[in-house]
Amino acid sequence: MQILTNNNLIQTDFSIKTEWNNGFTGRLDIFNTGETIDGWTIEFESAFEIEPGMIWGAEIVSHEGYRYILKPVDYNEIINFQQTISIFFNANKVNGQIISPTNISFDDDPTSTIKASPVNTSEPVAEVPAVANSETVTTPDDNLSTDVDFTLIKDWGSGFEGKITITNNGNSNIDSWSLEFDFPNQINNIWDAEIESNENGNYVVSHAAWNREIAAGETLTFGFTGYNSVTSEPQNFELNGSTFTSLSISDSIYTFSNPNLAPELKLNQNYQGRGTFYDAANPSGGKGASGYDVPAQSELEKIVAINNVQWNGSEASGAFLEVSGPKQRDGATPIIVQVVDYLYERADGLDLSAEAFAEIADPIDGIVNLNYKLIGPADDYVTAYGYRIGQGIVVEGISETNPYYAAVRLNNHRYPIESVELITNDGNLIDLNRESDNRFVLNGNYPLNGAQDLLVTDIFGQQITLNDVDITNGSSADIVTGEQFNLI
Repeated sequence: MQILTNNNLIQTDFSIKTEWNNGFTGRLDIFNTGETIDGWTIEFESAFEIEPGMIWGAEIVSHEGYRYILKPVDYNEIINFQQTISIFFNANKVNGQIISPTNISFDDDPTSTIKASPVNTSEPVAEVPAVANSETVTTPDDNLSTDVDFTLIKDWGSGFEGKITITNNGNSNIDSWSLEFDFPNQINNIWDAEIESNENGNYVVSHAAWNREIAAGETLTFGFTGYNSVTSEPQNFELNGSTFTSLSISDSIYTFSNPNLAPELKLNQNYQGRGTFYDAANPSGGKGASGYDVPAQSELEKIVAINNVQWNGSEASGAFLEVSGPKQRDGATPIIVQVVDYLYERADGLDLSAEAFAEIADPIDGIVNLNYKLIGPADDYVTAYGYRIGQGIVVEGISETNPYYAAVRLNNHRYPIESVELITNDGNLIDLNRESDNRFVLNGNYPLNGAQDLLVTDIFGQQITLNDVDITNGSSADIVTGEQFNLI
């Protein structure tokens, strides 16, 4: 983190939260070391462009050339003594580089400054730099092993400042953490964490939006102030969270191999990985390698791209995944998405539509840890393409087909497709070769006329026959077969 400006009252720090190929999420912290401020603006210069609507914690007043002027939103107009507020935004890289803001200036309205008195200046301020309380915390259910330390920074009799550090001693990352402890003093301000509850001195404190994850070996710190002198330090720490064995969200998202991940999806097996999002409404990006059309805007929350390992040569096309992210770890219902594309540069996790990502995490998070598993939807589940699973497999027409080019693409199948075979008049089976765009193509340059019967096998060995399907007529119309794999 780089200190860019310091006027002895206001400190501003800029850091990178996440980055991707063409852009990044930046965080600008404003820390007030003086009297309480009510109403402010902040200005800076940079060559990057903040994406429209992709700013949180502030509003853009003006943007002329490289100069930005921001103002607060309703909830952070007031910045108390020793309080930090944060502004997040998504912006583009410039020539592949992240450009930091420069020439930062902060302006408050002196006529509206509220005189704050968190420190009683008639009493000496006690500096207590040493760690006052330390506990090793293990939660067997979640396999979390951590050290939790409390440090009393200052105690001036009528109030105090303290901090708590959490060190992850395990080999896995901890995500969506919350910390419970007993503390008789009332906390009146907290930064880099949020107070979920306080019942008679039993506190539950959870992560902020930007520090949800504690990587293996990493130490996380949050601070707070409160009333009265500290006579009994925080104790009885209990840490809760989810463990992740996937790569940290702070690591590069570009990976081409993963020895720990098998290509074929297993039913109801829990997988972990990183989640990102893309603009699925853009036809150039939304019509992915599965060859399916771009869904209607209202249905975009139901589609996803899978990593290059589990794509498995397009075998994952059309598969249905149940996905959970930070919001689900906070109590939301998991979502169901259908695989329509794959991540060439990723051997880990999923790339969700922006609409689906918003259902599992805040867009500001950019990259999150998620859980996902292959499922078989019930008959009444309606896909992004408007068909119920119970209506059966849908044969999508391919306009380029003709008697010398027989090909078929399938959608709306409950489980991934292992193979498609042509049933000849004498009962023999001829394989249709799977291609990378999810087409099944009959080899051979010979005329094939009229409707054919196809034997379709899913990855679990279930077979169904699709009768009288014309795979050579050059039609782009869908055929709803009424035949569906059984629910396993």
